[in-house]
Amino acid sequence: MTGWKKARLLIAWLLGLYLARVYITMGWIKFDPHGFWTAAVERRGYPAWLRLAVGGIEVEGGAMLSVPWTATIGALAVAGVMVGAWITRYFDGRYVDVAWISCYLVALLWIAYEWREFRFWKRGQPRELDTPTGAPSKPYI
Repeated sequence: MTGWKKARLLIAWLLGLYLARVYITMGWIKFDPHGFWTAAVERRGYPAWLRLAVGGIEVEGGAMLSVPWTATIGALAVAGVMVGAWITRYFDGRYVDVAWISCYLVALLWIAYEWREFRFWKRGQPRELDTPTGAPSKPYI
């Protein structure tokens, strides 16, 4: 692994930690039955269970962002929620929010891309990118 790749992974991990804090915090407040999000979901005509589902995905996905071998899955899960938020804000005419959500979405997709080789179901397997010819570095025994 090159120094540039290590630096990108470090930046992706630090950005993931920041986003983990953001999404865990934002997801957690969606569980308050008397909070802002309850009224916002009702006002937009979405079902009440959607608030809890989005909050759960944000909390769980945010926690997954802080662990490298689950960061890809967590980033993609939260990115899916953010696509829904993007569409909602776009049709509400809140274009500043759309711009911010777009930035978060790009950051999440970049994190998912950077950590793609470290998925938990691939741990312990040799990576084929380690050798110049593309052949596995060690045979499976």
